[in-house]
Amino acid sequence: MITFDSSKCIRCGICSEVCPVQIIDQEGDTLPSISEELYSMCRRCGHCEVYCPTGAVSSGYDGIYPDMRADLPHFLEPQEIRDHLISRRTCRVFSERPVERKTLEDILGTVRYAPSGSNRQPVRWIILEGREKVAQVTCKVAEWMARIAEKDPENPMASFFGKAARAYQEGNDPITRKAPNIILSIVPADNPWAQADSIIALSWFELLCQSYGIGTCWLGLVRMPAREDPSILDHLYIPEGYELGFTMGFGYSKYSIRSIPKRNKPDITWI
Repeated sequence: MITFDSSKCIRCGICSEVCPVQIIDQEGDTLPSISEELYSMCRRCGHCEVYCPTGAVSSGYDGIYPDMRADLPHFLEPQEIRDHLISRRTCRVFSERPVERKTLEDILGTVRYAPSGSNRQPVRWIILEGREKVAQVTCKVAEWMARIAEKDPENPMASFFGKAARAYQEGNDPITRKAPNIILSIVPADNPWAQADSIIALSWFELLCQSYGIGTCWLGLVRMPAREDPSILDHLYIPEGYELGFTMGFGYSKYSIRSIPKRNKPDITWI
C-alpha cells in the first residue's frame, strides 16, 4: 500500500496531480488518500513518492530501490548525452574477453528503470554465456535459413538466407557475428505493448554497455527465424505464456572507434 505521513504532508496536492491514473484524492487540508476500490489501478510508478517535496509518501508495493536513492538525482549536461549517443556504434568484431556477470547485473539493474507500457515492467532476460552456447543457436538458425532457401525459393528472403547459411558454413558468421554472449528478451505473449517494451529496454542496455566498453549488435537474423520456428530455442527455458522479444549480441569490442561518421540531416515537418 501507498501511505501518506500526516506529520510531513503539507497538503500541496502534487502527489494527486502527478498520479498518471488520478487515483489519489487530496482536497484542501485533507490528507491524501487512495480509496480501496481504486487501489488496483495503481501502476506502481512511484511518481507520488518521488515528486513529494517533503518525503511524506511511502510506497509499500514490491520492488527494490537503487543504491543511490538517498542522493538527489544528477542530470547530465545535454552535450554529454549528445556525445554519448552519437558515439554509439554497432559492434561486429568481438574480442575473446568474457563479460563479467557482475557487470551485466549492474547494467540490467539500471535497465529495469526503462519505461514500459503502464509500467508493467514485462521484460525478462535470458543470457547465453560463451561462444559454444551462442553457436548452438547460430547453427540452428543457419540450418533453418538453408531449408527456407531450398524449399521456398519464391520467398523474397530466400536468396539472402541461402547466402547467409553458406557464409556460416564457410566459417563466417553474419548471423551472430561470433559474439561471445547473446541477450534475449522474453515478454508476455498477451501484452500488446511488450514487444515495444523489449526494444526500449534493449536500447537502454546497448547505451549502458557502451559506458562499460562493451560492444553490442542487434540480432534480427536470430529473432525472425526463432519466431518462425520456436524449436530453434527449445533448449532454453521460456516460461509458458511468454514469447521471444528482441535479441542482441554483445561482448568487448576488438577495436576502438576513432571518430563519428556522417548521417543524414533530420527530416522534420513543422505543423
